[in-house]
Amino acid sequence: MHIDKTIPLVRSRFIRVIQDGDKFIIWHSLFGRPKIVSREMKEFLELFSSPRTLNSIYDEYELEQNEEIHIKEMIADYYLIPKGFNERAFLAEKNKAREQFVTNGSLINYLELIMSEACNFHCTYCIHFSNLETSGRINNPNKFMHFEVAKKAVDYYLAVLRQHAKKTAEINFGGGEPLLAWPIIEQILDYCVITHGQEFAFDFSINTNASLITSEIAKKLKEFHVEVASSLDGLREGNDRVRLTKSGKGTFNAILKGFDVLAAQDYPLNSIAVTVNENNFSYLDEKLIDWAFEHKMSELRIDIDVINMVEIPIREIVRKLMRLKEYAGRHEIEIVGFWSRPAENLNDSSLEVYVAFCGAIRGNSICVSPSGNIYSCGYSTAQIGTLDQIKSFHVSGGKYHCFVRDHFVGAVEMCRGCMIEGQCGGGCNITREFARATKTSKIDRMCDFYRQMTHELLIEQSREVEKFK
Repeated sequence: MHIDKTIPLVRSRFIRVIQDGDKFIIWHSLFGRPKIVSREMKEFLELFSSPRTLNSIYDEYELEQNEEIHIKEMIADYYLIPKGFNERAFLAEKNKAREQFVTNGSLINYLELIMSEACNFHCTYCIHFSNLETSGRINNPNKFMHFEVAKKAVDYYLAVLRQHAKKTAEINFGGGEPLLAWPIIEQILDYCVITHGQEFAFDFSINTNASLITSEIAKKLKEFHVEVASSLDGLREGNDRVRLTKSGKGTFNAILKGFDVLAAQDYPLNSIAVTVNENNFSYLDEKLIDWAFEHKMSELRIDIDVINMVEIPIREIVRKLMRLKEYAGRHEIEIVGFWSRPAENLNDSSLEVYVAFCGAIRGNSICVSPSGNIYSCGYSTAQIGTLDQIKSFHVSGGKYHCFVRDHFVGAVEMCRGCMIEGQCGGGCNITREFARATKTSKIDRMCDFYRQMTHELLIEQSREVEKFK
């Protein structure tokens, strides 16, 4: 890499710094690429608070060979930039070039079929019904997907994959509670494998509360290798304060019965999702990790209620999550959540890949409702197409194109200047939709939560790296 030592360089205004003892974690809030640097290297970067040439630095300081290597890295990763270089404009050009992949459909690799807009549970925090109640979608009389709608969605989705020579098809059955439409799910599983199994490898998944799983359903899920995602919001006392039946009763026994039915078919869950709000936060503790370990699970997904953003002090939430994460690690169980996404995204540069908070915002997914309407996410109220328009669904200027483009890194106005702007990109879009519809101010809490969690996760990662040096 040739570097012109006569060009004035300046420290990027997008550098963010976290101190951990005598080390510093730095990253570019637009481009990512985190580094652990010494105090000397941090102070070296400060020399470029005003424009300096490398020649002037070399005249003033004697640098060792490894220090010169670090300087080249700092320039390559845009920590040091030429005077007058516009990083936002540079990223915008990259994003503009990526739009062709949006409008030709090549980003699409995931189909969610919303099998049911109904549910046999009535969880207090339900993201599905909380958000849908702010739109007309919840009042649509067509609550269950018919086979003809599902088949049309599958055929189009596979046509898009075929156009781009993709051989793996990811199909999710969501809801509401998708098992309320189990006969249609069976038909779709058979249709996909019998009609298209020679051409595509199918990765099926289902998001279910597990209460309706029977031995026959479990056998079919196992036969088609359908990955089962389910939730348990703590042990009995915690779960039954938030995860309720329509009559207000606890669901712990019904959920575990479904888990047991899967295990009896030698198809046990290896992970569960936990949603936390004010009512069950105090019951979330190490006992849940012990339970997961006893059930041979490898992952727990713990998410804070993204619609209402619990009023518990953020610092208290962060401390508990980090404590549980550390405890789970000792049991070889990974704990993740939406709160870990910005820290995970730091490892990818927005200059090289399309970094986004989730697959929906990235443009990877299309979700089809029982009425044949298309959304970016199964919980979204923003319709971006219909099955009748599906052949031109991703054209330039269409709602899908605009949705993805408007969520590119650097394009979200509310995120400008944030320490994780390029890694978070506005967080969960459903939270933002709900906040706009209800005119609440929970977005600020969400942003503070993600920032604080990223701070702690970066320190944790730094210490892990140092441990293995």
